[in-house]
Amino acid sequence: MNTSFGNHVRKLSKVVASFDAPSNAIKLDALRELARCELPTTKGLIGYCELLQFIQAMPPNKAVIVAARKEMDRVTRALALSKKDPDHALMNSGLPFVDQVSKFSIDQTAWLNSDPNCTIEIDHFKDATLDLNQLLATTLPSMERSVTTAGYGNVELLQALGIPKRREIGFLLSELQKLKDRPRVMDLLFDSLGFYLKIRPKNRTLSRAYNVLDLRKPFFQTDIPKQFDQRELLDRVLPEATVLTDSTKALLLRTLKYAMVLKDRETDPVTYMDERTVRLYELEQGITIAIYGMVPARQLVLESYVGYTLFKNGYPAAYGGAWIFGQRAEFGINIFEAFRGGGSGYMMCQLLRVFRQVFQVERFEIEPYQFGLDNADGIASGAYWFYYKHGFRSMDTALAKLAETEVERRKVHKGHRTSTRVLIRFTESYLALTLGDVQKMGVHDITDKVKRLIRTTYSGDRDRAENESVKKFLKRTGGKNVNEPDGVRVLKEVALWAEALRVTDQGKLDLLHRMITAKPSDPYSYQELLLRYFN
Repeated sequence: MNTSFGNHVRKLSKVVASFDAPSNAIKLDALRELARCELPTTKGLIGYCELLQFIQAMPPNKAVIVAARKEMDRVTRALALSKKDPDHALMNSGLPFVDQVSKFSIDQTAWLNSDPNCTIEIDHFKDATLDLNQLLATTLPSMERSVTTAGYGNVELLQALGIPKRREIGFLLSELQKLKDRPRVMDLLFDSLGFYLKIRPKNRTLSRAYNVLDLRKPFFQTDIPKQFDQRELLDRVLPEATVLTDSTKALLLRTLKYAMVLKDRETDPVTYMDERTVRLYELEQGITIAIYGMVPARQLVLESYVGYTLFKNGYPAAYGGAWIFGQRAEFGINIFEAFRGGGSGYMMCQLLRVFRQVFQVERFEIEPYQFGLDNADGIASGAYWFYYKHGFRSMDTALAKLAETEVERRKVHKGHRTSTRVLIRFTESYLALTLGDVQKMGVHDITDKVKRLIRTTYSGDRDRAENESVKKFLKRTGGKNVNEPDGVRVLKEVALWAEALRVTDQGKLDLLHRMITAKPSDPYSYQELLLRYFN
């Protein structure tokens, strides 16, 4: 990186999260100076583009956002003309026109294979536990199977079958999708192949810089909200969900997918999204939140795993989900690196606000991984105290008291830092934020009783337990049998629930029966039924 460019980038980075008049003037001056500098082709360009993205997501005024956009366009033109070796330093950066090598699920791979803004091909195989010979021996027509016994490697086998390189992925997807009626078997076989994709953008669309919602106008930032009335925010009435046209919904869905692809990550709600369940909420401070459920075949049976993506001025800034069951939900949050200095606590509370009001959740729980269990970054960052600041407390009484002791030490000794040993101890318990009266029964309470029922009453014979529980349940509810595979799956679990908990109240039995049709298709209606059941 040349000295002049590096100096101006450092100058910009020092004020990027400050919004007073002098800082805004420095931002504009730095951007104008940077516009005169030769762009590097090293990793320094990645950091610069992250600053540009932060500025566009959190602009102080029109002049600064225009200057940042012009610079991002200049970077894009330079990258479009670049003839760098594919293994250069910018690989997997998410910058425009830069290749990416990643490993994704079969569903995500199939989606990318149909995406008009990129091409994909097999880059390499790594850590495979299954070779193509083994797979194709079970899927190829009988007259072609002999080729799988010739001792070919994966690449040679595809050549022997006459599959052009451009069609390799389509061919493998087609073969594996012969097993789509058994999706988890299909997933297992696909993952076992261990192949990595090379993703080549055709245009600038598939990039972090341009993966953005089309907003009416930007929100201009005056500060980063760090001190705010959390309870007032959580109680503040949500606006109605935005009405999505076909075109705006299509853009939203693509943006949600790209956000994960460009970070080389997947979450079940994004990969297996049920497009019918998508809702969008436009909130304060330029924050927009999309929530979405999963297709029936991929759902959990009792909980509703609802994903989210949080946007800042249209740019994806955070993602995660909540595992919702009545008034209780396990919650997870991941903030993209470029936005971790942009009011993480406020973002999280806006997310809690959405889930609380849409689903009437009164208790949020955080699993220990989020703040350090098998997560060195969580320990190093002291993530426990991030959640503590926003009202989360250890569910273990002894650990809750230990945290109070640490808080007192920090008050007395201003420079006191919680030791790594103590932070690790905190990971022995979940954290919880309780906002009101909460149902006592959780998913584990039900599943534990079901396991006990199967073990004691049916001597471990789950098939008999399911069949007899279903018969009893349908008789008690006067309901018709269910034929749809997704409904059958829910029926079996709900029937076991009713049997294990000895549910005899007719009103509750009727609610359980209604859940069978609601769960696969509508997480919002299903949640309403759960709340009525536990009320």
